[in-house]
Order: sequence, then C-alpha cells, then structure tokens
Amino acid sequence: MGWGIEFKADIYLSRQSYSSKGEVEDRIAEIDKVIYDCEAELKMYASATPKDIVSPDDSEATVNWLNTRINEVLEMYQEYLIERYRLALYLEYLNDGGEIIKSE
Repeated sequence: MGWGIEFKADIYLSRQSYSSKGEVEDRIAEIDKVIYDCEAELKMYASATPKDIVSPDDSEATVNWLNTRINEVLEMYQEYLIERYRLALYLEYLNDGGEIIKSE
C-alpha cells in the first residue's frame, strides 16, 4: 500500500481546442522548441559583449536595449513554461483515460 496526496488539477486552457491527444502532444513539442530558442537567446546575451549585439552610439542606450530585450525573452519564456505545464497536466488526464473536452 502506498501513501501520498492525490488531487485533481482544475486548469483552464484559454482559447485552445484539441481534437486528439496527438494534437496536444504536437503543441507541447512546439512549445518545447520555443522554450529551447528562448534559452539559447538568453545564453547568447549572457555570453556576448553588449557592443557586439547592438551598436548604437550611446552606451547607455545599449544597456537599456539589452535589459528590455532580456526582460521580454524572460517573460515569454515564463509564459511558455506555464502553458507547457498546463498542457502536460491535460495530457496526463488524457493518458489516464480522460476524454477530449470540446469547447463550445
């Protein structure tokens, strides 16, 4: 006999519709690629010299541009991580015998 906590996750997938488990898996694969691209871009910014990335005359503008761009990428990265997590929970529900829920 095992012990643990079992609970149902109430998740709302806004403006998304899937007709098969394969579509959910495909969307997760697409999100994984975007997440990988975000990670690669952040690594590039971390390893590059700011003057090699952009070349405005004002060095303060370079730092501001770089800060803004990194914030944008981090925000996108976080949004896709959350979406992937929600879809993984939905896929787990489908794998456990749940049915595709059609949106109206």
